[in-house]
Amino acid sequence: MVIEVMRYIGIFYYWTWFIWPFVFVFSLAKGIALKVNKEESADQYILAAAISFLIILAGITTPNFK
Repeated sequence: MVIEVMRYIGIFYYWTWFIWPFVFVFSLAKGIALKVNKEESADQYILAAAISFLIILAGITTPNFK
């Protein structure tokens, strides 16, 4: 079941591959900057970075599933 979900995420990644590296880098940088400065909650940015990283990894590893 998890492999099927990863396949669907991988297919989604193939159509939107150019967005996810930018989302990952910018949300991770913003989340770290907010954590260091302790201005506001950085949880949303860190979560966005984690989800975008999951999508990137699913897109890279999906062709290996058989």
